[in-house]
Amino acid sequence: MRKILWGLAPIMALTACYADTDSAGGGAETAEMNIPEVTEGEISVDTLRDITRELSSDEFEGRMPGTIGEEKTLALLTERFAAAGIEPGNGDSWFQDVPLVGITATNSSPLTISGEGTDLSFEYGSDYVATSYQEQASISVEDSDIVFVGYGINAPERGWNDYEGVDVEGKTVIILVNDPDYETEGLEGDFGGRAMTYYGRWTYKYEEAARQGAAAALIVHDEFPAAYGWNVVESSWTGEQFYPQTENGGSDQTKANGWVQKEVAEKILAAGGQDLTKLMADAKEKGFKAVDLGVKASLSMDNTMSKMESKNVIGILPGAKRPDEYVLYTAHWDHLGRCKPAPDGDDICNGAVDNATGTAALVALAEAFVKAGAPDRSIVFLAVTAEESGLLGSKYYADNPVYPLSQTVGGINMDAFQMAGPANDVMVVGGGKSELDQYLEAALKTMDRTATPEPTPEKGFYYRSDHFSFAKQGVPMLYVDGGEDLVDGGVEAGAAVAKDYTDNRYHGPKDEFDPNWNWDGVMADVQLFYKLGRMLAMSDSWPNWVEGDEFKAKRDESRPAE
Repeated sequence: MRKILWGLAPIMALTACYADTDSAGGGAETAEMNIPEVTEGEISVDTLRDITRELSSDEFEGRMPGTIGEEKTLALLTERFAAAGIEPGNGDSWFQDVPLVGITATNSSPLTISGEGTDLSFEYGSDYVATSYQEQASISVEDSDIVFVGYGINAPERGWNDYEGVDVEGKTVIILVNDPDYETEGLEGDFGGRAMTYYGRWTYKYEEAARQGAAAALIVHDEFPAAYGWNVVESSWTGEQFYPQTENGGSDQTKANGWVQKEVAEKILAAGGQDLTKLMADAKEKGFKAVDLGVKASLSMDNTMSKMESKNVIGILPGAKRPDEYVLYTAHWDHLGRCKPAPDGDDICNGAVDNATGTAALVALAEAFVKAGAPDRSIVFLAVTAEESGLLGSKYYADNPVYPLSQTVGGINMDAFQMAGPANDVMVVGGGKSELDQYLEAALKTMDRTATPEPTPEKGFYYRSDHFSFAKQGVPMLYVDGGEDLVDGGVEAGAAVAKDYTDNRYHGPKDEFDPNWNWDGVMADVQLFYKLGRMLAMSDSWPNWVEGDEFKAKRDESRPAE
């Protein structure tokens, strides 16, 4: 699910935060990389503009997997990849099948809360949303005891267990979003201080609730630590939802996973004689004990289900000297399809910025690499499906790689280019994590640009796009977003553009192509990504994660020191 970084904190604050990390190019305990000089690539603005416009047209119906939008997207990408001069990336095929199940909740009931002197009802959509990972025609959670479990974290290595001493089998758990120290000023704390860990992600919280045997898991939506408004939750969590196909049909998952508005959570906890504000403070402390609220939850829904094989699209430019070593470019082609209508009745979430722009960049990069001639290492261009459903396409590739991940040097993920014109900087998400930072520093220097750290590490943006699927398997991945220090207008202008997109277009029907967009900033960013990939592909170095990074052990296991 796409995240928005731009304009979320003052430069002085984020500079101070960045100083606490190993900044880009300056990671501790890193080997010196062999970084060759490369010339600029021939990037076509017409390719970027034309493919973005076509992918985000109403004819593609929002590019939901399993729809006519997928068929049109696959046809366009294979045609343009072939025209660019690269080869099919999965033997003779451009595709990797990704088995999914689509589940659409219908007849969703209100969420009702009952107990002695309690009779509350909350509407689906405006007050709460819920879906089921279980492949069942009907889902019912009836009179399920409600337990507040703080941040819903069980992390033995950190001495933290919000489920300790409580049995939530068959119960409904209410969980706080993010992790306990997201409001910390620096980056020191049980969970990385201000920087979110994977324990703060909603995906983890549902996984842990299922492991604990809960019947339902409801996360409290709080806009600052969640990093998006309720409108994003409502549009993203209603309609058809996709999950990986499993042999057990999701029977080991909770019956229902969802979100409740913060005001709704306050009322539920008050019905149980508790104060949400106080419990939120208590939950930040190690040793927090879950609270049985003494009230019960009920909800139900019908499910319509369809099994399908969506597809990742893979192209390759074989390397001239070391074709069995791979540099990876990724972008997700999918979006939300039809979603909550805008006031004018438009119900197509076109996903022009998110992520028709990144998908178009894959093609533009393929063209540029072919025109420049094959580099030493092979270049893999991977357009993945079902990112908006939880990084499912990239996860499937990372679990079932066409090209060995042990031979994948590193990669660059592209997820939504900002359309605000050229910027003096780029925003580095997860700076200081790997030796790829040295390549980034070298490439930026050739373009007279600078690296700005992510302004809100508490939002956990490094865990929110497709690069994360590969990082978990040990492959060093860069995630660099558009800068906010605009050449025309500076940081203030960049923040205004970001706020406008977040408030009015992100994950909504108005993320549409605009013929008046200024493509200069996108061109500069794609040129940067070209140089990064070319440097990696002409180098003989194997970048690793820095000492102490959570992904280094996996990389060391797959590529033992020679």
